[in-house]
Amino acid sequence: MPSSPDKPSGFNFVLPMILLFIVYPLIYGQYTEIIINNRQMSYVKIFNTHWLNYFVVSIIVASPILLVTFLGIFVKEYAIDIRNILSLSINALTIYIIPLVFLLKKRLSSVSLGIKCLLGNFNFSIPLVLVTLFPSVLALAIQNPSGPSDNSLATFLFNYSFWLLNILFDFVVFIAATLILKEKLLNINNYP
Repeated sequence: MPSSPDKPSGFNFVLPMILLFIVYPLIYGQYTEIIINNRQMSYVKIFNTHWLNYFVVSIIVASPILLVTFLGIFVKEYAIDIRNILSLSINALTIYIIPLVFLLKKRLSSVSLGIKCLLGNFNFSIPLVLVTLFPSVLALAIQNPSGPSDNSLATFLFNYSFWLLNILFDFVVFIAATLILKEKLLNINNYP
C-alpha cells in the first residue's frame, strides 16, 4: 500500500534490507555450493558460513554511497547525480567481488581481487557489466513520469518493477560471474 508523504512506508526500507542481508546470502551461498560441488547445503550452514563475510563486504562496498547520501543532506546540489553515478560504478565493480566472497570465504582480499579480476579481464567482462547496469540505467533514463513525490499505486508499481528487474539481473550476473571465476580465473577444483 502506498505511503503518504508524511509517513513513508516501512516496507520501502524493511524489504530491501531483508533481501540484502538475509535472502541474498542464502541464495548466493546455495548457488555457489551447487556450482562448485554440485550439491545443496542446509540454509543454516550457508548462513553461518557466509553471512558475516557478505555483510562486511556489502558495507565496505556501499560506504561511498552512504557517505554521499549523508553529505547530500547538507549539500543538495548534484548529490543525487553523484550518488547515481557512484551507484552505477559500484554495481559494475562488484561483479566479481560478491562471488569471490562466497568462493573464497574472505572479506578484504575478495574486494581487491574482484576489482583486479574486473579490470584485468574488462573486455571479457563487458557483457556482465552491461547486464548489471541495464536495469539501473533504464530506470534513470525513464524516470518516473509522476515525479519523485508522488505516492500513488502507479508510482509504487513503477519503482518496484525496476527494483525486481534489478534483483533478477543481479542473480543472473552472480551465477555467470561465479561460473567464470570457477572455470577461467581461479581454476577452483578443491572447494572446501
